[in-house]
Amino acid sequence: MNLVDRLNRLLGERLCYLYLVAVAFTAYEVVMRYLFAAPTTWAFELTILLCAICYLLSGGFVTLQRKHIAITPVYDLMPAPIRWWLDLLATLTGILSMGLLVWAAWRPAVLAVTIVERTGSAWNSPSPAIIKPLIAIGALLIVLQLLVQLWRHLTGQASPPPAENS
Repeated sequence: MNLVDRLNRLLGERLCYLYLVAVAFTAYEVVMRYLFAAPTTWAFELTILLCAICYLLSGGFVTLQRKHIAITPVYDLMPAPIRWWLDLLATLTGILSMGLLVWAAWRPAVLAVTIVERTGSAWNSPSPAIIKPLIAIGALLIVLQLLVQLWRHLTGQASPPPAENS
């Protein structure tokens, strides 16, 4: 269980820096396009790829931190026993939905990697061959984190403390 926590924490805390790289590429593209009238063929696609990597692989971290979308005013009004059941329902729903996403995404991911699927744009990057497997992997990381949380919920174990910067 701690391995899943550590993996998701590592990914969430380290991959966020790719957003800064994406900002730098975007700034470069703006300068090249509007100051030098020489737009790039790669900056937009690379920015999308970097942001997709961050987004897809940070889901386990968000789940670990319990920072996902919630209707907290309603949840906070409920008595503790009802909140326990709501947490259980939310966790089971998450496991089911993310498990179905892993199942649905796996075959297209394998195909995209096998044929090295490309975008077909001017740059023609292999972004689909990277992003499609990351959909399945990201969903799997969420499933694993939810299974850890389910175990902790059912056994009454405390969740690990949130990261210092969250």
